Amino acid sequence: MNATETLIAAALAHHRAGRLIDAEVLYRQILGAQPGHADALHLLGVVEHQRDNNMIAAELIEQAISRNGSVPAFHNNHGNVLSRLRRYEDAAAAYRRAIQLQPEHAQAHYNLGMAMQAVEDHDNASRAFQRAIALQPDHADAHAAHAITLQQQGFLDQALAAIDRAIVLSPRNPARYVNRGNILRAAGRRSAAIATYRNAIALQPATPEAYNNLGLALFDQGDLEGAAVQYREAIALSPHYVDAQINLADTLRDLGRSTDAIAAYRHAIALAPARADARIGLVLATLPLQVDCPAEAAAGHRAFTIALTELETWAASHPGAIPAAAGRYQPFHLAYYTHDITTDLVRFGRLIAAEEPSPGSPPSPPVVRSSRVRIAIITAHLRDHPVWHVILRGWLARLPAPDVEIVLYNVGIAHAEQEALAAPRVARYVSGQRSLAKWRADLKRGEYDVILYPEVGMDPIVGALAAHRLAPVQAAGWGHPVTTGLPTIDIFLSGALLEPGAGDQHYSERLVRLPETGVSNDVIEHEVEPWDGPSGVSGTVRFALCQQPGKFDPADDQLIARIAAQSGLCEFWLVMPRHRAWAGEKLRARLERAFENAGLDPARYLRFTPWMPPRLFNGFLDAMDVYLDCPAFSGYTTALQAVQRGLPIVTLEGAFLRQRLAAGLLRQIGETDGIAQTANGYVDRAVSWADEVCAGSAWTARRNTLRAAALASQQEHDASRHLKEVLVEAVREARAAWGAS
Repeated sequence: MNATETLIAAALAHHRAGRLIDAEVLYRQILGAQPGHADALHLLGVVEHQRDNNMIAAELIEQAISRNGSVPAFHNNHGNVLSRLRRYEDAAAAYRRAIQLQPEHAQAHYNLGMAMQAVEDHDNASRAFQRAIALQPDHADAHAAHAITLQQQGFLDQALAAIDRAIVLSPRNPARYVNRGNILRAAGRRSAAIATYRNAIALQPATPEAYNNLGLALFDQGDLEGAAVQYREAIALSPHYVDAQINLADTLRDLGRSTDAIAAYRHAIALAPARADARIGLVLATLPLQVDCPAEAAAGHRAFTIALTELETWAASHPGAIPAAAGRYQPFHLAYYTHDITTDLVRFGRLIAAEEPSPGSPPSPPVVRSSRVRIAIITAHLRDHPVWHVILRGWLARLPAPDVEIVLYNVGIAHAEQEALAAPRVARYVSGQRSLAKWRADLKRGEYDVILYPEVGMDPIVGALAAHRLAPVQAAGWGHPVTTGLPTIDIFLSGALLEPGAGDQHYSERLVRLPETGVSNDVIEHEVEPWDGPSGVSGTVRFALCQQPGKFDPADDQLIARIAAQSGLCEFWLVMPRHRAWAGEKLRARLERAFENAGLDPARYLRFTPWMPPRLFNGFLDAMDVYLDCPAFSGYTTALQAVQRGLPIVTLEGAFLRQRLAAGLLRQIGETDGIAQTANGYVDRAVSWADEVCAGSAWTARRNTLRAAALASQQEHDASRHLKEVLVEAVREARAAWGAS
């Protein structure tokens, strides 16, 4: 062994023992004598990489490669340095060169997979991990990384098997359990995810990610207080953990603690001023989810508009930042405010839209692949949800035709019952856990003529996709019954019976009034389970109020008290929320105050029952006498359930779509006696019907007539045919516009 070889061996011994300074001294001594010594250049580059001096490391390893490009380790470590510099494509090229020189280099295959994973090329990442595992079956990191890629591809069962194998190989690694919990949470297996995160914490209590993700799982399960505790644990371990700080702020907002939420968002912004999601969350936190009085609602709206102006100012100096965070936060609860919110939603929509077409020009050239119009429908509500029952199910049953091709994208958790109904009715069904970038890429590759959203406003992925221009024609349905405000949405699909004459001014999109309510009224739930509440008392009228607490405008509380004062013996049954119990309690206190102000004893009138599954809810509706619709935010699905049980509805038909849903349904089935045009009319109708209830047989006849009318209205109508015609014509117009240009 010559002197240089002796120095290299000594330097390597220091290096492997972690004595980087001693190793560096010897590597530099070699280079002082032989400036082009490839091994010394390479190993000194590795030392600098370990110190995170990656620019210097890259230069040293590149010099080594220029002297000797045939050593696989040089290229593999070059890739490691480039990956640390976030030059993932260059890193992948380096790993591929190492593999070319040594095809059985398992670590290089694994590293290539990690680089591909970083750029969300999950197909190539998966192939690289599979090759690494084939070469080295006990490569725990490869199994764990492959699990993440499989999850991103939507293969959750395979992902779970992969992470379980990684855990068998390294059972004391808490990160493996965190990853396993993430997969279980993605699959909707919340209890199992919670248990797995707790396993990670038991292995290593100082694991901030485990506490944070446990908080997310508890939040999913509705345990908001428990979630907040876990986020605080994560922050205590890692005070600069911005994601945990934002998650805490989100949870405080959901708990109705707006002041605390605003403070938490501001703290997150102080930690990471460039985080657009924290800034958007701060804006929305100014809107109280539940208010005590009209003055509080007005103050909240004023604060929202001020915060929105501040966000617009920040966005102007940070182009692209807000659109990159689109979807996570949407002003859903702005819809619960009773005035015209179109301007607010348009301002917000223009902020989060990823691109805005020039006025008067189509957004992108249509790709004419055939005479058939290709429509992609995107939803996260392929489950037991109003969007499925009222809108999506009818579209899928009636839209497919010889001149139309439908592809359905389910970006939410799959539910077998609804999938079994939906998938056979479309040309292609796409489902699974994917990143936003993957969903967007798939939609772009599809080159669709139309993208159709049953709702925009309730799901993060749907909201983020809708903020992009992914097809020449993009339309939204009234699953969320307000304008999207997005310049990327061209058409808003509503119903002729749902819109006032001046309804067009409430939308940034072109309003299309489909026939009647624009949907088909299929039976939601035939089966009934007797309600387990107390039996009714003869001569006492039971009014049902079934909406979420946030939909009750405090200005309308006195209407309920007036009905009580004029209806004799009566009870008002409110269904308390399954989540946000605090909001239900706040509504209870507010109504009690309204009754007391009217000189009435709340205990004589107000009754409360827990949220119920559909069959039991049908039994509850059977036990009620009159359904009182919320004047501020009408309920279509609940109203449909009510009329199908023959429960008469009193509704106040307001100025906006969201206030006219039950009225539109009643007009469609031809039973309009319960539609009021004024607050006094709303009270008068409820009181007169209370008298009729006490009359006995006449009320039974009314209920039977209403039920028969509701069931008869399920017959086919031409809303879906008209919808197809609207979309086809919009596509023709887009094609013609591009032909002319």
